[in-house]
Amino acid sequence: MFRKIISIFFYILGGFFIYMVCLLAFTNIPQVGTFKFAIMGGFSIPALIFLVIGASICRFQCWKSSIGIVLLSGVGFNLLVVISFICFLLTPEFNKFFPDNKLVYFNDYLSGFSIMSVLAGLGVFLVKANKEKIAEPGASPDRENLGGADAE
Repeated sequence: MFRKIISIFFYILGGFFIYMVCLLAFTNIPQVGTFKFAIMGGFSIPALIFLVIGASICRFQCWKSSIGIVLLSGVGFNLLVVISFICFLLTPEFNKFFPDNKLVYFNDYLSGFSIMSVLAGLGVFLVKANKEKIAEPGASPDRENLGGADAE
């Protein structure tokens, strides 16, 4: 039980960094240029580290579905934030109260939606791969397949 709680904590941290990578993909700052992708790579490293720590704490039981769900959750939350930003930008009152629009750099939709699509596709692939493993004929619903209770 305690092992699962700690694992979920690390999955949440990994999901936050996945969200940050997706959000950074939407920025278009001319001074930064293509260095943006290096910054995104820098945020990807902690995401990978936290996801591996979360999976290793539970001894990699059912890791495909867990990491797939984290990827889908991070992309889903980012999608809600992007929709909110787009709604802000389309509101005339927003531009009236904030004439020096700081969200003008939030306009690289091609790379943003591309990164989100790749991560969402990877998340769906991992979740489906875990379901197919469980549904295989002769596969027993044991701890390894279902991520059952800890032995401790």
